[in-house]
Amino acid sequence: MNDLIQSIFGWVVESPFGQFVSAENLLLLTPEFLLLVVISVGLFQTMSDRLDDQKETWKLSVLGVFLALFSLVSIFLIVDPADGVSYLFMDSSTLMPSTLGLPVFYDMFRADLFSVTVRFFLLLGTLLVLLFSRRYIETRSSVPGEFYILMLGATLGAMLMAGANDLIMLFVALETLGISSFILAGYLRGEPKSTEASLKYLVFGGTATAVLLFGFSLLYGLSGGQTGFQEIVQGLQQANSSGLNFAVVSLMFIMILGGFAFKLSAAPFHMWTPDIYEGAPTPVTAFLSVVSKMGAFAMVIRFLFVVLSVAPAQEILMPLYMIFGVLALISMTLGNVAALKQTTIKRMLAYSTIAHVGYLFLGFLVMGVDSISSILFYLMTYVFMNLGAFAVAVQFTNETGRDDIAAYAGLVQKKPFLAFYMTFFLLSLAGIPITAGFFAKFFLFQTVAAAGSGYIWFVVIALLNSTISLYYYINVIRLMLVAEPSDTVIAMSRRVEFATALPVTLALMICFLGTLLLGVYADPLMALSRDAVSQLKVTDSQMLSQSK
Repeated sequence: MNDLIQSIFGWVVESPFGQFVSAENLLLLTPEFLLLVVISVGLFQTMSDRLDDQKETWKLSVLGVFLALFSLVSIFLIVDPADGVSYLFMDSSTLMPSTLGLPVFYDMFRADLFSVTVRFFLLLGTLLVLLFSRRYIETRSSVPGEFYILMLGATLGAMLMAGANDLIMLFVALETLGISSFILAGYLRGEPKSTEASLKYLVFGGTATAVLLFGFSLLYGLSGGQTGFQEIVQGLQQANSSGLNFAVVSLMFIMILGGFAFKLSAAPFHMWTPDIYEGAPTPVTAFLSVVSKMGAFAMVIRFLFVVLSVAPAQEILMPLYMIFGVLALISMTLGNVAALKQTTIKRMLAYSTIAHVGYLFLGFLVMGVDSISSILFYLMTYVFMNLGAFAVAVQFTNETGRDDIAAYAGLVQKKPFLAFYMTFFLLSLAGIPITAGFFAKFFLFQTVAAAGSGYIWFVVIALLNSTISLYYYINVIRLMLVAEPSDTVIAMSRRVEFATALPVTLALMICFLGTLLLGVYADPLMALSRDAVSQLKVTDSQMLSQSK
């Protein structure tokens, strides 16, 4: 295998650029390089004036994401003992790479089990969005090809965020995702709401980025001018010997947390979310609520778990960790209460996203291996159940042009499968037993409650909020299954256009099976989540001790 790798990448390694890379670097980032190739080829394809060439970009994008998924699984889960390649080692019980952290590009990126797991679900989420977005975009835009290329660019940024181990890499990845998302939100140029969504996203996003960068600059100064996460820890250790200023450290933490909270749509930094989710094309809304959120959470987990949980500043920051509890309570309560009043599916799911972010923030309040692994498992399940709900919304909009909840009344009489899928996904989002959403909340709430009696009331409030969410989820279900058909549903055709409905149907089946299987067989994936987070914690602690 090594001979094959050298023959493929040899011209790069032997070039002047080769001093910055190695065959291992190129191999471990194969999924990202594949996306870059697809983006480059797709850009040339979108220059064509022919609409057919524009539409072919969708096939290229789907193929590229599928190959990236295949390469990611192949690199890390295929054992080849004959070659003795240590980073291809797969333990029979934990599926954990054998080397510590697998540093890439001077340790600016970590190809560990945590980043592999997150990148897999990021690619899977992107593939699902591509499957159900084709008809929606091609019937509303004269240049659909650019849409898919921008989505791949945003995915690339999210994947780099998942393994970023350096402030510079983190910021570049964050902006790659952010700028692509700004453009995607306003992709429907003829719709005022889409243009407004893009402008608001740009303004709010730029402000949040400035705040985040200011916090990073304080961290950079406190650590003695370091950007790598491990070097920052060492720099903070040295600074701690002369005493860290509580005011400066607190300001740094609050500014960084504020920037992260904006990216995650946590209240009270959520003001951009409902308007942008409503104005953006529905596939973009799905992408932002799932793929973008998962990349952002992965970034926050690595940063907090590696830098601040092992840094000497932890003793100073521990009281400030209660801020996560406050943000969690505000987010889940505001999100669920506001969702009760919404009249469109997209705004309802937008506030639902804010509520789910509130649940996830409870894991940061505890900040342990079990709680962080519960967050990771929750994000995995969220990919399937939330994208499934959006896939139904996209298909309904494709056939009716409507997005308001009232239009779904009596859907079961004309489109029973759509009504069934939406019912199942909404029940999972509400946390009904048997579904993946139930176990996601169960594991998370259980770890928070086990942290001590002082955390019990957080769980109680979270359970009350889950009860509130049942109302607006079941209201949609009631309309679809019980209410008399709306004029929109009556006008729908029973005939199915298989050529255009097939990708959406495939996406719905994958989401359904994922939501069902993760509910029935939750333990294996929870164990994988725990292994990934444990490696993240142990790896950095070991490397820190080795560097002393």
